[in-house]
Amino acid sequence: MLGQFGYLYVYFVYASWLPGYLVLQRKMSIMSSGFVAMLPFLVGVAATISGGYISDWMVRRGARVTVARKVLSCGGLCAATIFTLLGAYTASMWPAITYLTLAIAGFSLATGSIQTMMVDIAKEKIGDAGNVMASLSGVTIEEWEQMCKMVNETKADWVEINVSCPFSADMGVKMGAGDVDRAPLIVKHCAAILKKPFSVKISPQASDPVAIAEAVEKAGGQAVNMSARFSGFMIDIETASPIGPGAQGGWGGPYLLGYGLKIVSQAAKRVKIPIIAGLGVWEWQDIIRYIMCGATLVQSGVGLMLQGYNISRKWTEQMNVWMDSKGYKSLDDIRGMALPNILRTKDVVRAPEGVHAIVDFNKCHRCGVCHRSCFYDAITLTKVGAVVDKKKCDGCGMCKEVCPENAVSMNFPRARAAQA
Repeated sequence: MLGQFGYLYVYFVYASWLPGYLVLQRKMSIMSSGFVAMLPFLVGVAATISGGYISDWMVRRGARVTVARKVLSCGGLCAATIFTLLGAYTASMWPAITYLTLAIAGFSLATGSIQTMMVDIAKEKIGDAGNVMASLSGVTIEEWEQMCKMVNETKADWVEINVSCPFSADMGVKMGAGDVDRAPLIVKHCAAILKKPFSVKISPQASDPVAIAEAVEKAGGQAVNMSARFSGFMIDIETASPIGPGAQGGWGGPYLLGYGLKIVSQAAKRVKIPIIAGLGVWEWQDIIRYIMCGATLVQSGVGLMLQGYNISRKWTEQMNVWMDSKGYKSLDDIRGMALPNILRTKDVVRAPEGVHAIVDFNKCHRCGVCHRSCFYDAITLTKVGAVVDKKKCDGCGMCKEVCPENAVSMNFPRARAAQA
């Protein structure tokens, strides 16, 4: 883990620092520095591919997978360390550039093994008790093709084609959210190479993510993941700067559940391949909600990270209890159940008769939260509880949402959505 941290840190330092170093310290022109700064990374591409081939060759010759991966990883990182120090203490320009190029080659030589080692080790630990997914993300078609060939040699059960990186556009990289229109082309190339089942992670930062999912399906995608994050940041008011690295990053959490449900329900009506959901999952009810909207599989990231891995066992137990109480035999019984009930906005009945909040006085504790939250001045607190003025009530449902005792219900007649 420490090696991976150092690897990523130093690699990005090279990417951002090297051009300025050549101009300011080595007195090169901007034109020349651009060309020279490109050379180490061109060498790095060749080293990345070579490292993958060498590691796989060692495995085919009988070496243990972990040994083959660690030899390339440790060897590459050690070489990078040595050449970085040599470059830093070399006075002459071209020897220094040569050392820095070899340092990046060392980093790159380790890249393939570092990325695949996690998959290989995870599968050894899990065995048949679970599945291991390898997530791939590239820039050029050649990179995608090479990664697909590499992952075919791993023990991964399933591959994710990640074309959803939320902040790639801000990095100036043509991938993910920075190049959503190329997703079908990428999928077509990957589908022709991959020997493992795969899904495609769609970026939500597009005018119509579901249209991209449809195009991905036509290109050969076997499943679509509609739960990718947006990009965003939070400002620290003490420093007037974004928290963390100072730039945007992936932005998600329970507050985006509603958007996720909308996109999954729309996709369920337009694609035939399985749909993976997961944006904003925080409790077991969220999993049920996604399945009711048509999801085949539901993922959780922030829910597991902040509540611990054991929360998944608790969710499973709670879902089973709920399903048994409702008489459902399997998740297929509820999959897509909500779709007929989801209205288009234009089909919502405006100002229908009889829409108002109803308060159960046996549950109402007169806390005043509903009274404070009502924009229409329709609620009055009395000795018996909150009383709703039916003439003033707009039927917005805010009081029902904020009531801590679940004492409020809505009398809300509405049309049923037409079958898709």
